[in-house]
Amino acid sequence: MPEKIDILIKNGSVIEPDKKTICKKNIAIRDGYVVDYDKTINYEIKDEINAEGYYVSPGWVDSHVHIFKEGTEPGFDADLNLIPMGITAAIDGGSSGAGNWPVFKRTVVDNSYLNIFYSVNVSTSGQITESYPENVDPNHFDEVAVRHIFESDPEHARGLKLRYGAEVVEPFGEIVLDKTIELAEKLHCAITLHVTNAASPMDRIVNKMRPGDVICHIYQGKQNTILDDNGKVKQAVWDARKRGVYFDSADARINHCYRVIYPAIAQGFYPDIISTDITKNGLFNNMLWGLPVVLSKWLNLGFPLIDVITACTFNPAKIHKLPWGIGTLKTGAKGNVTIFSVEDHPFHLKNRMGEEFDGKKMIMPQTTIVNGRIRFKSLYFPF
Repeated sequence: MPEKIDILIKNGSVIEPDKKTICKKNIAIRDGYVVDYDKTINYEIKDEINAEGYYVSPGWVDSHVHIFKEGTEPGFDADLNLIPMGITAAIDGGSSGAGNWPVFKRTVVDNSYLNIFYSVNVSTSGQITESYPENVDPNHFDEVAVRHIFESDPEHARGLKLRYGAEVVEPFGEIVLDKTIELAEKLHCAITLHVTNAASPMDRIVNKMRPGDVICHIYQGKQNTILDDNGKVKQAVWDARKRGVYFDSADARINHCYRVIYPAIAQGFYPDIISTDITKNGLFNNMLWGLPVVLSKWLNLGFPLIDVITACTFNPAKIHKLPWGIGTLKTGAKGNVTIFSVEDHPFHLKNRMGEEFDGKKMIMPQTTIVNGRIRFKSLYFPF
C-alpha cells in the first residue's frame, strides 16, 4: 500500500527563511505536519497543488493584531479576515488583561482555525477601546492573576504588553515602565512595548529594555523618535539591537512615519519584525489594509523579498518563541504554508499623519494552509 500525503505542493519557489534560501522544491504535508518527500516513492496524494510561477513560504505570522472580537471595541474576527491575507498565526497585542483574559482565551484562542498567541496587557481591563487610554497605574498591576495566565496557558501566552505613550502614562510617569520591567522580571517573560508618542526620550527607553524584549512602532514620528537632531539613528538604539532588543514595525494607520523610515533605512536600520497592529477600523482601507499591503510597502522601500518574508515568518516565531515549528518548513513542523505571487500592481497609501506612499510591486496571497488544511485559495490560483 503506497504512503499517503494529504497535500503536495509542487514546482514552487520555496522560501526557507531559516536557511536564507529560495529554491525549487516540493513541500509535503501529512496529518497536519510537514513530512519528507521522496520523488522515487509512489505516494497516494489527496490534494496536489502546482505552484509553478509562485512563491511558497512558511505561513505568515502577524505578530501584532487586535482580535478580541466583541470583547473590545477594536477587535475583529481573526479567521474571517486574516486567513485570506496569507496569515496562519497571529499574536494579539494586549487586547486583554487579567480581568477579561478568560473570555479572550475561550472565545478567540480556543475557537479559531488560526494559531493564536497573545501578550497580556499590564492593565487588568486590557485595551478595550480606542476612545480613551487603559489604566496603567502600577498600583493595580495584578501579579497573581497574570502569573496564573502564564502558568495555565504557557503555549499561547507570550509576555506582557505596555502602551508607553505619553497620553497613556501621563498621570503616572516613567515609573510605569520601570514597574512593568519589574513585573516581567518576576514572571520571567518578555515585554512588547508600544512607543508611539513615547513618554520619555528614546535613549532612556531602549537602555532599559532587556534582551528578548520587543519595541513596536519603532518608526513612529509623534515625539521621542529613534532619530537624533541630525537625522541619525541614535547610538542607544543600535546598542540595544546588539544587546538583543528587537524592533517591530507594527505600522498601523498612525504608528509609522516616513520622515523616520526613510533616513532610518538609508542607514541600514530595518525592522526585525514586520507586523500591522491592525484593528477593526484599519481593515481594508488605504491607510493599512492588512499584512500583504504592509509587506508590499516594505518590499517597495527596498527590503529584499527574502528579508520581508523572514520578518513575518521566522523572525517573529523565533523572537516570540512560538511552538510547533511555526515560521519554518522543516520536517515535523505543523503544516502552515502561504503561497503567494509578486506582481506589478500599483498601490497608494495615506496614513493618519497625512503622509502618502506609492508602490509598484504587490505581494498577493494565493493559498493559505493552516495546520495542514487549505483554509483559503484565491480564485486566480490554478485549481
